[in-house]
Parts: sequence; C-alpha cells; structure tokens
Amino acid sequence: MSDYTKIADTGEGMLMLLKEALIPELLNSPDQIGLCSPEDHGDYAVGVWLYDVREDTSIQAHEMRDIGRDAQRYPSTYVRLYYMITLYLQSDLKYRAVQEHQILGRIIQAFRDKAALDPDNFTPTGEPGGANIRIQMQDMEMEEKVRVWTVPNAAYKASLFYTAGPVEIQSTRKKSVKRVQEISYRFSGKDA
Repeated sequence: MSDYTKIADTGEGMLMLLKEALIPELLNSPDQIGLCSPEDHGDYAVGVWLYDVREDTSIQAHEMRDIGRDAQRYPSTYVRLYYMITLYLQSDLKYRAVQEHQILGRIIQAFRDKAALDPDNFTPTGEPGGANIRIQMQDMEMEEKVRVWTVPNAAYKASLFYTAGPVEIQSTRKKSVKRVQEISYRFSGKDA
C-alpha cells in the first residue's frame, strides 16, 4: 500500500463503517453511500465530504525511523481529517424527515461503537487507543456549520461533523547510515 493513499483509505474506511451500519436496515444499496461534496452529490443518499485537512500538532515526530540495516526514513507527518456527513434522501416527503432522523441516529451510534479505524487495513474497530485512527464527533457552533456548507442557493441541511486522525503520512526521504560494527576500548590505569 502506498503511503500517500492514507487520506483516501481513511475515507473508504469511513464508508465501510457507514455501509455496515445502514445497509440493508435503513438503505437498500451500498451504492447510496459515497464520498462527495454537498454541491455534487449525484444519486447518493448519504454523502461524506472531506472538507479540511490539517496537520495534527499534538504529534511531533522528530526521530528518524530505521528501515533496514543501512537506511533511515525521515519523520512522518500526521494529519487530522475533517468530514461533513449529509443526507440527500429522495423518499416521499411524508416519510423523509423520520427516515433522515433514523439514519442520523444510526450514524452517530455506529461512529460511537466503532470509534476508530485500524491504520493497517482501514477497517472499523471499537478500539480507539494505540495507533488507531480515532473518529470523533465535532462540537461546532451553527455559524461554523453553515460556513462549511458552501452550496450556493441551497438551504443548509442538518449534517454531522467528524474528525478522523491522526493519519500518518510517511516521508519518502531516506538517509543512508552506517552501523557501528566494532568498538575498541582503551583503559589507562595508574601504577601504584
């Protein structure tokens, strides 16, 4: 797996979790859930939009990592991903609000129960500790939410906002090193 794909892999992991949670009980097909912007959601009933990527400053990687006997890799960059999850249901108006509320509740429940992604295979896990990518709901004011919602001439739709991180992006820079192969000790003592 190429390391530069980890942002895309995180998005796919979130989709996997949503599909597990919503199909077939609340939605008919996994094709109804996808990555998209609110402006261009096509036929999706549930759209997941990556609207921001920021360096995770809580992790400061400064140490080189060994990648074999004769090389080291420069420190990784860690990022936090910001997602907006919006519903675009096309169901009958009489039932749409109730269905949307059920889906929103199930999404919140799913992200609470499986609050992390395994960084090796990006599958959902209930273990938020260790090196896992944690998924957390954001506490945002309404003004911030409306600012993120950037669809001109469209009313804001109730959306869920989550962060995922830390996501490690490894450096491609490497440094050759020589290992210590021999140590010579010399002692000098005083004659009494």
